[in-house]
Amino acid sequence: MAAEKNISQYCGTQNRDSQLDRNGARHGKRRPLGHGLKLCALAAACAGAAPAAYAQSSVTIYGIVDAAVQYGKFNSTVSPTAMAASGNLQASRFGFRGSEDLGGGYRANFQLETGFNTYTGVGGGATMFNRGAAVGLSSDRYGSIDAGNLYLPIYWVYLGSDVGTYGLSNPAAIMSLQHTTTLGKSGTGGFYSNSVRYRTPNTLGGVSAEVGYSFGAQNASGQTADGRNIGANVQYAKNGLTLGYGVNRYQYYQNLTTLSASSQLTQIVAATYQIGNNVIGANYLYSKRTDASAWFASSFMLNARIPAGPGDIELGVARRIENAEARAMAYNVGYVYFLSRRTQLYGYAARITNNSHSTQGFALLNSTYAAVTPGFNPWVVTAGLRTSF
Repeated sequence: MAAEKNISQYCGTQNRDSQLDRNGARHGKRRPLGHGLKLCALAAACAGAAPAAYAQSSVTIYGIVDAAVQYGKFNSTVSPTAMAASGNLQASRFGFRGSEDLGGGYRANFQLETGFNTYTGVGGGATMFNRGAAVGLSSDRYGSIDAGNLYLPIYWVYLGSDVGTYGLSNPAAIMSLQHTTTLGKSGTGGFYSNSVRYRTPNTLGGVSAEVGYSFGAQNASGQTADGRNIGANVQYAKNGLTLGYGVNRYQYYQNLTTLSASSQLTQIVAATYQIGNNVIGANYLYSKRTDASAWFASSFMLNARIPAGPGDIELGVARRIENAEARAMAYNVGYVYFLSRRTQLYGYAARITNNSHSTQGFALLNSTYAAVTPGFNPWVVTAGLRTSF
């Protein structure tokens, strides 16, 4: 009977976000997150033969399913186009998250997550868990350490600056101008393989910090530094205010023959502030490369989330400056309507303006026209349904 009581104590549902983040929620945000299905460990079936003091394990299955339609003028060379689109508010995905209480404030944790296209059912990448795979240990007193295929520290400062209902939606201005180009080698959607990461505990008076390192491609000969990455962040959150700084250094080779590695150094400062139920966020990014191209880019973003009726109004503007005199602006306005805590309808309108040297398109909405005719100003409207479990 004691074993049955323990089992029931660890079965049930809970609300979880699906991203590989610190707590599954962000300061100052309303997060109507999915109900995870909590499964008891198979070993519990044998609990009657084991001491009741044994640590308990749990596994959570979670996910998001998001489908949309979109209509836009993606380039000067094509007519306005209507398309089905998967994951315009949040990328569709499912995953597994597990934890074992080791006693004394220590836990063993793992997380596996993969994306998919809602309309086709096709997996989101060449790897099985393309949205992250990690295993680690955590302590209430000493923090946590994880290893696997991970977002590294700069990402969390970037994510924190987006105050949208869920953050980083595909039509948003922040994604249009800061995805990939200014954030680093693979943008917000890219994980770093062969990585290790340390995070401080949540007991430092609102201050947290993180450091991460990727061993890269682990090329045993020649271009041995390919894909190596190191980064760090420090963040502060208290009384409706968040501040963050992140830095990232990614190494790569400019061509297949050189043995001298180049690097891309990216830095970000970000802040959010909550005024009543309204939240505003901003960031500034600067990125430069050391190869012969002498490439650099700087970008700022300002956005807001304003509760209105049964949903949220989303507003955003971003600007990017690159070398070769390329200048671009992006704008978005949207509304997220809550049918329930787990299910939302949404609509967005977005536009990019390019000067005569800039070719920025809606890469995440139509990858065929990630680059447009110089000086063309693409636009798009989209509407969709998101639900989580």
